[in-house]
Amino acid sequence: MDEGKVVTAIPGAGTLSGFNPKMTNADWNHSAAYFREAWNEPAGVAHPGRGAYSTYYQASIYSTDEIPQGMEIFISYGENYEEEKGSDKAYLTKSDLEKVDLTVDKIIEFFDKHKEELDEESKHEVYQFLIRDVMQAAAGTEKGKIISDMLPDSPDELKEIRATGGILDFSHPTLVRSIEWLKKNGRCMDNIRPGPSTIPHAGRGAFANRAIPEGGLVAPVPMIQIPDEEVLTMYDVKMKLDEDEGEEYQVRNGNEPFGTQLLLNYCFGHPESSILLFPAGAVAPFINHSKKPNAKLVWSKHPDNQVHWFDLPLEDLIAEGNRYLGLMMEVVATKEIKEGEEVFIDYGDLWQEAWDEHVKAWNKAKKDGSIPKKWPTRALDLNNEYKKKPLKVGTTYPENVQMKCFLVISKPKDEEPINENGDKVRVWTYHKTKETFDSSNLFDCTLVDAQKKKDGEYQYTVSWRSVTDPTQQTIVKQVPHKAIIFVDKPHTSDQFTLGAFRHYIQIADDIFPEGPWRDAKEEDD
Repeated sequence: MDEGKVVTAIPGAGTLSGFNPKMTNADWNHSAAYFREAWNEPAGVAHPGRGAYSTYYQASIYSTDEIPQGMEIFISYGENYEEEKGSDKAYLTKSDLEKVDLTVDKIIEFFDKHKEELDEESKHEVYQFLIRDVMQAAAGTEKGKIISDMLPDSPDELKEIRATGGILDFSHPTLVRSIEWLKKNGRCMDNIRPGPSTIPHAGRGAFANRAIPEGGLVAPVPMIQIPDEEVLTMYDVKMKLDEDEGEEYQVRNGNEPFGTQLLLNYCFGHPESSILLFPAGAVAPFINHSKKPNAKLVWSKHPDNQVHWFDLPLEDLIAEGNRYLGLMMEVVATKEIKEGEEVFIDYGDLWQEAWDEHVKAWNKAKKDGSIPKKWPTRALDLNNEYKKKPLKVGTTYPENVQMKCFLVISKPKDEEPINENGDKVRVWTYHKTKETFDSSNLFDCTLVDAQKKKDGEYQYTVSWRSVTDPTQQTIVKQVPHKAIIFVDKPHTSDQFTLGAFRHYIQIADDIFPEGPWRDAKEEDD
């Protein structure tokens, strides 16, 4: 496939974070995934699990502001989401809200100062003039209206804003929940942690952070509903021109599928249904399969679990009003699980049969030479090899990997910013206000020189060419070792392995809903 669009689904705390531009308090840390350890993945070993699980993991979110205990997490969903949701409308930034708090203090001082001079009717008229006319003149019509709608109807209630901690807390009373409320309504996500699985070549696994009694909660599993598993089938695509809009878009190029998305392996399904449920909770997707499990999957008894959706036709699960995390299952212990013990569930007989067939076919292909005995080097292998080992100028790396650098640069202070060849000369630096090791700062680069510092650490000089002007070379000096990584080139990572294992995790028949969800049963009948 030469053309195409790649969308990555990352379950975990980030998936559960809310979207509200004025309350954003966290952001993605993609760099953690680049620096990940090769858990249970020895370099060069060809095994049946290749391509059956994601090698991209440990992406995390970090706080961009102080987050008080019990506060909801909000992250940016990106420009595309904001455009689709119409979020180009005015909204209040953190700075705007701070100014509102200052304005509220001044209004309180004003009415305290003139309380003897104003009767109730005059006080009301002045207050309405201040929060509507003056506020819109100062903040603009749209923002001014938002602010006036947030403020109370009477100036006597303004002091409540002070008492609650400011206009944000006053206008959003459920923004910060008490510990008592969380214990009653929340579900603990840190009973398990990720680590290298005890199953050879299975990648990661989930391990108990603390002892979990029989019947105890291992992990909540909020589910994203995918009404038709066919959406994960992959076809070749081609670009087609929309003559009215003058823009190109993708269309299917033929009806012959060439594979299934890796996402299928992380989804829960049933042989009598076309629905798939993708787990959005943290760490739960790392739980591996065993025919001797110590945990099982059940439907949650949480009051917000939308069990009435069991009676809906599958297409209605993504109807307007149902496009949210409304379904929740839970992994519970079927026996006592000790601290540090790996958690397992039974993926079902169909999964086991499919896996056994895959292993048989894999071994046959490996024996006849269609699968190499030594697996090609991947970016993960190089990143772990060179985590401490210095890079050398002139080293040839495999064609399927690309060297990249996290680059935040400034002009040098002790030399000219343009050298004798006309190249720009810059020095590496940390970003003053934002995350330096962010994917937005990641660029293709070529190693030019390596220098060992007095402390034994290495720093490098690299060549970087802008995408907008590839003829212009920039020489970047003093690049630290940790700022240089390797990534797999498009369509070369293990998940693109032809014939890689694909099968959903089976939901036990005795808990899978009867009724319209069993649409495949009707087709078979």
